[in-house]
Amino acid sequence: MSHTLDYDEFKSILFDLDTDDTISSAHGILCGFACVKPEIKLKDWLTEVLANENLEQFSQHPSHQDLAKIFNQTLLELADPTLNFNLLVAGENARLGEQANTLIDWCQGFLVGLGLQKISTFDEEVLQMIKDFSEISKLDSDVIENEQNAQDLAQIVEYVRMGVLFIQETLNPSKQDFISTDTLH
Repeated sequence: MSHTLDYDEFKSILFDLDTDDTISSAHGILCGFACVKPEIKLKDWLTEVLANENLEQFSQHPSHQDLAKIFNQTLLELADPTLNFNLLVAGENARLGEQANTLIDWCQGFLVGLGLQKISTFDEEVLQMIKDFSEISKLDSDVIENEQNAQDLAQIVEYVRMGVLFIQETLNPSKQDFISTDTLH
């Protein structure tokens, strides 16, 4: 997949709209919702994220196209059998506090997204990951700026990224088994 979403490109998209969500939170909502409702439509997500907007009029708003791009790219990434999916959070070039805040927002949004539909699973690993995401969403973002915390945060982001893919696959099995043609001789 050639294009992944860039947090810096989209971080201020919701700022001028009547919403309490950050773009990280909104992306988390989308991913959580997509895990429990595989046939999600753009309007479903926008209804949640832009609860105070008239969606008929919003389709003419300049932000509509950007949000549609995020929606479409995210669904493509979630469906990618090579697991090429990324969270829409601040990257390693941002302050560590901003990275932590966007991850916290993302996890909070993901939990909201999961809650939009009934989750029917007794899979202990999925339930544990959801619990872990809940704990991450409560982290104190006043992280000391040092290399060890940066490494820890990067590991947490990777855990969340892979956890989303695992939760999605467990709740809605869809990806075909992927075998790289490079390994076949």
